[in-house]
Amino acid sequence: MENRDYIKRLNRDYYGMLVVACVCATAMYLLITKNILLAIPPLTPLGQAIQYMVIIDALATIPFGLWWHKRTCKRLMSQEDNEARTQAYCRSARLRIYLVSNVMVLGIVAFYLLGAYQSMIWVAGIGAIGWYFTKPTEKKMFMELQPETY
Repeated sequence: MENRDYIKRLNRDYYGMLVVACVCATAMYLLITKNILLAIPPLTPLGQAIQYMVIIDALATIPFGLWWHKRTCKRLMSQEDNEARTQAYCRSARLRIYLVSNVMVLGIVAFYLLGAYQSMIWVAGIGAIGWYFTKPTEKKMFMELQPETY
C-alpha cells in the first residue's frame, strides 16, 4: 500500500474527530435549549469537578500524545522493513490524533453542560489548536521518519 493511502486513512480519523466535535456540540445545544438536560452551575462542586476533569485531561493527553508519537517515530527511524514501519507510524499517528483532539470534544461538551461557561470553550480551543498540529500529510510522514542529522 502506498503512503498516500495511509494518509487518506489518517485523514478520515483526523476529520472524523471534527465531525464528532460538531455532532457533540449540536447534541448538547439541542439538549440544553429543549430543557432535556439542565445546565450545571459552574461554581458548584459538580461543576468544578467537571472543569477539573477537562483541564487535567488537556494537561495530560495533549503533551502525552505528541510525546508518544515523537518517541515512536524515533524508534521507527532505524527500522528496515518499510511496510511495517509505515503501519506502525499510522497506528501511532492515529493514537496521536485521538489523544490530542479528545480535549476539543470534551471542552465543547463541558461548555454546554456548564451553561456556556467561557473557560471551557478556551480549553476546547486549545484542543483544536493541538488537533490542527496532528494533520497527517505525506511530507510530515516523510519528515518524521527521517533520521535526525545534526
